[in-house]
Amino acid sequence: MADAATTSRTGTLARPVPPWRTYLVLLQSTWRSMRVYRVNLFMLILASFAIQGTQLAFIGVLLGTFGAIADWTVGEVAFLYGLRLTAHGVCTINFGQHALSAYAVRNGDWDRFLLRPAGPLMQMLTRYFNPGTIGDLVLGLVILTTAASMVEAAWTPGKILFLIIAALGGGLVEAGLQIALSGLDFRWGPVTQIKFTIDRVLTDFGAYPMAIFGTAGTWLLTFLIPLAFMAYLPATIILDHTEDLVVPLWLAQLSPLAGPVILAAGITFFRFMSRYYSSPGH
Repeated sequence: MADAATTSRTGTLARPVPPWRTYLVLLQSTWRSMRVYRVNLFMLILASFAIQGTQLAFIGVLLGTFGAIADWTVGEVAFLYGLRLTAHGVCTINFGQHALSAYAVRNGDWDRFLLRPAGPLMQMLTRYFNPGTIGDLVLGLVILTTAASMVEAAWTPGKILFLIIAALGGGLVEAGLQIALSGLDFRWGPVTQIKFTIDRVLTDFGAYPMAIFGTAGTWLLTFLIPLAFMAYLPATIILDHTEDLVVPLWLAQLSPLAGPVILAAGITFFRFMSRYYSSPGH
């Protein structure tokens, strides 16, 4: 009777767990499991440094040969590369397990996700943690902070805040795009190759000023594939390269805000497509 009275007064004996807390608990559990294999953890981080360092070395060769790229100096290109890599690290650390979507759908893991008291997408994104993503973020921050001392920019508190928001927003743009593509797994089957191709475009083209791709290429990499929002548009504002823009100035100024919008759109599309899930057991 006492329990019933207590339940009637409070409505329920259990307090609902906020989604953000569920996410942190699941991520912490995954991280603890990864720390068991410390040597593997270290090697994966080292491999990430090597992969990103290879591209950085290639850009260094180009700059050493030509001195500048589209009137962007060595420090400015390094700054753009560091911002893009930092944004990529923000994405992969928090949302990188979108790559497992095809596996989850094909092998029926999505069935288990649907039975548990946490969001299926959240479970997929926290199912495994790739330690190599730490290398992306750390290397990106090192390059970004080093390049920031090489460029001619007045680092006011407002500009520093803009840079932080831009790095976070760029990561959310990439996450929203990749999560939306993951939703296609429910209708088209595995689209891993499409996602890999998009990832290569983001990696290979995101390190250069978009003026080198021409007006048509810049438009495609802004509105078809939102690469420009990940680093280039914020960098033009910070480095005062607004003369390169083929889009309105206000769009570049508001570019860091594109991250939450594209992430929300990507999650919404993913959830809509997940309605077409068909268990492999049927």
